[in-house]
Parts: sequence; structure tokens; C-alpha cells
Amino acid sequence: MKAFLASGLLLAAASPGSAFMEERCESLASQDFAPQLEIVSVKTVAKTDELPAYCRVRGVIAPEIGYEARLPLASWNRKYFQAGCGGFCGQVLADKPGRSNAINYALKRGYAAVTTDGGHQGAHLGDASWALDNPEAEAVFAHRAIPLTHAAGRRLVRAFYGDDPDYDYFSGCSNGGRMGMIAAQRYPDLFDGIISGCPVLDLSRSGGVFGAWVLQSNADGEGGVVLGPDFKNKLAFLERAAEAQCDELDGAADGLIAAPERCVVDLEKIADCNGANERCLTLEEKRVVSAWYDGPRNSVGAPLFYGMPPGGERFWGFWYMGSDTAPGPGTLLADGYGRYLAFPTDDEAFSAYAFDFDRDVEKLAEQGALFNALDPDLSAFRDAGGKLIMWHGAADPLVLPHQSVDYYKSVAARMGGPSETGRFFRFFLAPGLGHCWEAPADGPDDFDFLSALEAWVENGDAPDGIAAIREEANGEGVRAVRVRPYPAAPEIR
Repeated sequence: MKAFLASGLLLAAASPGSAFMEERCESLASQDFAPQLEIVSVKTVAKTDELPAYCRVRGVIAPEIGYEARLPLASWNRKYFQAGCGGFCGQVLADKPGRSNAINYALKRGYAAVTTDGGHQGAHLGDASWALDNPEAEAVFAHRAIPLTHAAGRRLVRAFYGDDPDYDYFSGCSNGGRMGMIAAQRYPDLFDGIISGCPVLDLSRSGGVFGAWVLQSNADGEGGVVLGPDFKNKLAFLERAAEAQCDELDGAADGLIAAPERCVVDLEKIADCNGANERCLTLEEKRVVSAWYDGPRNSVGAPLFYGMPPGGERFWGFWYMGSDTAPGPGTLLADGYGRYLAFPTDDEAFSAYAFDFDRDVEKLAEQGALFNALDPDLSAFRDAGGKLIMWHGAADPLVLPHQSVDYYKSVAARMGGPSETGRFFRFFLAPGLGHCWEAPADGPDDFDFLSALEAWVENGDAPDGIAAIREEANGEGVRAVRVRPYPAAPEIR
């Protein structure tokens, strides 16, 4: 049995929901954690059908990182779990559902779990105004929040349970995925295992170049957009057209594009129309669709970044086809990045519509060095014994999967090839999935990456495949997919 280090009381003496552990929870409020950690409130939360009983701790980690920790009162699994935050962060979303930058699914498994706002407050996840003339906040958001939260979270765990965790895990998606890769690259000793989902590895070009391209190419020249809310009616048709041309590129006709990097949609095979028919595209619609597939280019046609992968057209409406009063999240992220994060000097008047693809791209480099997670040298993380699972939805139109593919290739080239790299880092490309489970996918999308990572870290069982099964809408059957380490093709049925 492990004893409480400070009090000598036996941790094992605590029974589920016991007054003993509730008292331990309440006592945290009277402990002095300054200057690293401030506790604003503590509360014991009773067991529900969804969650175990836990100690809820809220407060601030220096300098200004809002956090919530959830510490199970019973059956702690002796593990620490730290979640990333999506978009530009700015909110503590402790009850975020699912597995994307969420902590409750880890709490259910007995983890002591912590989530944060990334070091600042924002009105929504696309709000970057907090960064205006605030380089400290930018540095915390870029990377410092990761080790600061880890140190504070572990301190809470030690104070509550009287001992350190045996294992430390990090999981995040989108910007949270970027944070996971930053942890592996810049703070290789913190975590035993990292899950990095749909990571914005190249934030400077994703936000600065691709975001501006999506908006500018969609302009109709009269202050409006070509692909607006009404175009949502054509997305299912467009996606089926893309699948008809590219589904079998992986050698199987299964209703999913599993090789989007080899898919080039021929829009000439889609009928022209005047916009009234949902099974055709106007010439202007084809122009925009082509631009989104192709990706950003400068004035002489040189490619500057990747384009949207075919097969994810259903997600376009969610991310980009909002209204004037309720812009799509992708629109908000593009303008927010350009105004407050993209350049050394902030400009509140900046518009992504004004970004110059000849002159402004190189201006992104300085801030890119702060935010981007593109370093292929993971030797320190490898040598520390860390294990890394990176995954990406092959149909993600917001954070383009090609950057994860190319990053994995760069790591494999640097670290001795796929076989050597696979000893500590495996990448999974999931067909039909969009961005971080934020909208329903066409294929099975309930992947349990955490169990796979635990087995790898704790038992040495490297994941050769990770499965997901989903019932069809009519309930008459299931679709299943087993993603395998890149470049192996997924198994789909």
C-alpha cells in the first residue's frame, strides 16, 4: 500500500465516495500552491450514470492559464491525463463530449485529468483578439501552456493522492493535436504517451495562406460568396461524384476514398447548370470547387499549400458556409489568425481577403517559428521512451491531412526509416473522417486511440491496427474500418 507522503494516511483506506476523500478534496482549498498555482474553487461531485465521483478543482496556473482538474475519488488508475484545446482556445471546456480535447472519457477510466483555456479567455474558439500586442500570451498559447499545466497538474495529483502518477498521457485534436506534437518536439520528457489528432502542424500556412485562399477564391466579385448556405444542398451530390471517380483508387469499391492523395476530381464530368438543379454545378461553382481542391497558388501558379481532400465535401458546409451573422468556424479562424497571430505586428484592420499570395507568405515565417510543430527530429522523445500516435481524418477540409502525411514522411526520413520510426511513432489516416469528430463522418469514426496507446506504453504492444465500428442509420447493419500504420491501406467493410 502507498502512504500519503505528507500526512501518513493510507490512500488505500479510502473507499468509493468516502468522507475521507471528500475531506482530502476540500482540504486542497486551504493549501498554498503559490506562485505556480491558484485554486479558486474545489467541490466534490457525486457519481452519476455517466461519470464517477470526483474532486473538481478550478483555478489559474501562472501566468494566466485557466484550468479545471477532475480527480476521481475512488479507483484512481495512477495515471495523469492532460487535454489540449482546439481553435485558438480561450475556454475551459471540461464537459466537452467525445474524445476531441475532452477529459471526461479519461475520467471514466480512472484518470486524474486536467484541461485548460490555453492561457487566455476568448468569446469563441475562433477569437484571437486576446493576442493583440500580447507576446507573452502568444508564447503561452504556442507552447508554454504545455509544461506549465503539466507541472501544476502533477502537483495537484500529488497533493490529493499523496503520490505521483505512474504514467503521463496527453491527448489533443486540431490545435490540441499541434500541442501534442509540440510536446514531443520541445518537451520530450513530459509524457509517456501522446495522441495527436488532426494536428495543425503548419499553423502559419494553415491559418495565413490556406484560410485566406478559401475566402478569396470563394468571392463572387460583388461582395458576396459563390459557395454560400444554399450550396449545402449540392454537397452530397458533389461528394458522391468525387467518390465515383476515386473510390477504387485503393483497390476496393467500398464507398470511401481511402487514397485522397491520389484523387484528382475531373469537374468536366459533372454537368453544367444554372444553379437550379442540385445535381449540377455552375461554371462559377466549378471555379471555386476547383480552387479548393487545388489549394493556394501565387500569381504565377506556384503551389503554396495543400488543397481540400476529395471525399470530405459534406464537411464544407459546417466549416465554411455560414451566414453574415453566423460565419463558419473556418472563416473566423482565418481572419483571427491574420489579425492577431500571423505577423510580428498585429493589425486589427487586417482581412484575409487582402492577403497577398506573392508578398505576404514569407512574412508568416517569424511567427511560424513560434507556433509551428514541424521539427522532424524526435530523437529526444524516442530516447525518453515516449510513444506517439498521430491520426488524421483523410477527408478533413479544415486542417488538411496532407501536412500530416508529409510530416510523418519527414520524421521517417530523419529517424532511420519507417521501421525504426514505428518503434515509437505511428501515424493513422482514417478514411471518410473529417476534422476531429466535429461533424458526422461517412465511415466508422469511433476510434479508441487511448486504449491503443496505453497498451503500447504500458505493455509494449505497438498498434498494428485500430478498429472502429458504426451502425448504419437504418440500424440494419454495421460498417467497420481498421486503420493501419501509414502507409498501409485501411481495411474497410
